[in-house]
Amino acid sequence: MLPREYLRSAKVDVACRELLLASSSARQKYNLYLEESKKTAEAEQSDKKRKAVFDQIEELKKKNARLQQDISSLEASADTLLTKAETKYAIKYANEANSLHHTVKEKAEEVKTVELQLDELLLLLWNN
Repeated sequence: MLPREYLRSAKVDVACRELLLASSSARQKYNLYLEESKKTAEAEQSDKKRKAVFDQIEELKKKNARLQQDISSLEASADTLLTKAETKYAIKYANEANSLHHTVKEKAEEVKTVELQLDELLLLLWNN
């Protein structure tokens, strides 16, 4: 049998078709696998980003609470110093109270910036 006659035989045609079907099926399965692995990688990356945003939000909330606590304690100290200044007629206590009030104003400004950052992160989280 010559090679051309062999290639024209029905057995070779069936074998070639089966090989073509098997290879196309394997290619489709591989493409599906690649798509699934890409989707899982993207999902993991978005989860990491979301977790990082949540961590930043928690840090800002803690910082805000700490600043609020500092402000309240500074105000209490300033009030105590002003009371001392009134009772003892000492100007140095009034000066210390004024410096504490100045510090309270700075902390209040810092609280505002922290709240703005927190709002931005919450908005970013809400949009995603």
